[in-house]
Amino acid sequence: MNRFSRRKLLTTFGVAASTVLLNNCTSKPLSTDPFQAINPSSFSTSPEVQSVRLGIIPSLEVAPILVAKSKKLFAKYGMTDVELVPFQSWQDICDRTELGTELGKNSDGIDGGHFYSPLPELLNEGMLNQNIRKTAMYVLMRLHTHGGYIVVSNRLKPFGIQLQRAPFSPFQDVAKLLGNSINYAIAETGSNYDLWLRYWLAAMNIIPKQNPKQNIDILTIPLDEVITQVEQNKADLLCLDSWHTMKLIKANLAYPAIATREIWQNYPGELVAMRADWIDKYPIATQALIQAIMEAQIWCDNPANAKELNNLLALSFTDTTNLISQPAKVFSRLFKNNPQQKNVLVTQINQIKFNQIKYWSNDGVSVSYPYKSHDLWFLTEYQRWGLLPASFAAKETIDAVNREDLWKNAAKAIGVPDTNIPISTSRGIEVFFDGSNFDPNNPEKYLSKKFN
Repeated sequence: MNRFSRRKLLTTFGVAASTVLLNNCTSKPLSTDPFQAINPSSFSTSPEVQSVRLGIIPSLEVAPILVAKSKKLFAKYGMTDVELVPFQSWQDICDRTELGTELGKNSDGIDGGHFYSPLPELLNEGMLNQNIRKTAMYVLMRLHTHGGYIVVSNRLKPFGIQLQRAPFSPFQDVAKLLGNSINYAIAETGSNYDLWLRYWLAAMNIIPKQNPKQNIDILTIPLDEVITQVEQNKADLLCLDSWHTMKLIKANLAYPAIATREIWQNYPGELVAMRADWIDKYPIATQALIQAIMEAQIWCDNPANAKELNNLLALSFTDTTNLISQPAKVFSRLFKNNPQQKNVLVTQINQIKFNQIKYWSNDGVSVSYPYKSHDLWFLTEYQRWGLLPASFAAKETIDAVNREDLWKNAAKAIGVPDTNIPISTSRGIEVFFDGSNFDPNNPEKYLSKKFN
């Protein structure tokens, strides 16, 4: 089986067929009635261990993990020694997860943590690095939906880039006017933000590197170099999380033209995954971790907690290279806590409609539950861009890695009503902004769509 390298950008458009079939009984809308997590005192079984090391990329997307730690929800469920280890790249998280802690004996590795899809599946199949070692993984839950943006540099602002299914202007003409090519920048090949931006470009029949006349180049830029690269006109189209978008706005270098939710409403965000050997050995501790993060997700979505959440995020990291040392008011626009509140960015962003990140549910749709159909979309999208071979055993890999059963067990344990628990592993047919559909029962049709 071919191995996948994050360091090499594959631009071949792979039109591949998959024979994956998932249970496609579309879940009915979930109840939006509020509920409270029950007190865990009724549980007599303590976790097998109280310690675990989880890696995170500092961002607003990991708020539930930060809340579970800060508000002692991990401890509430018996996990009194949860260490959150910040990393600057997904590669580091994967490498340290592959190394592992040897169930508590290795302080250099981690037991799992914060990932984007489909990293757990690729780790599971040994397709991330040059070696062929496989690291068995389990996906436990999704962390969020919304929060990302397609960001446009100020030099492209006059062209009025919008969400539409027609090129905003011929790329070669824009490039000629600007004197050099337009650069589309990503932090990591294959990341979710890479896929959102690729989808939007492809919907306008702009296929990076496919047509040299389009003069669009792809750059891989570490997140800590984004501002410098935009300043030097080396990056014009970027897809970023909320925090890095805000940083570019504050620096008066770019503006968010499109929210990723406009491309795919209630899209599946980043997730929590862990080494399978840790989970297999410590099932009670695993359930405790899921319960704590679930309760944190519910807490994060409660409007009454918005101000406290803003403050908690602002104080979560003391190292400015990690994420946050700015005043808490910077986050007010992201959580809609007070529409009248003024902040230091008001002159730059008062015309920008920021979308609210949701962590537990949105529009009657579960955000936290790890739908297998979403795992399939990411693997299919990788095939679409030639990042995975057509022969990849998607169904078998998803069934081995996705542990939605553990999510359901944890949800019931904290008192989540049955009406709030999805009844199917598929969310059904997904619809994108350009009218395209992804049917989990017919991924071949999705892949058959041609781009010129």
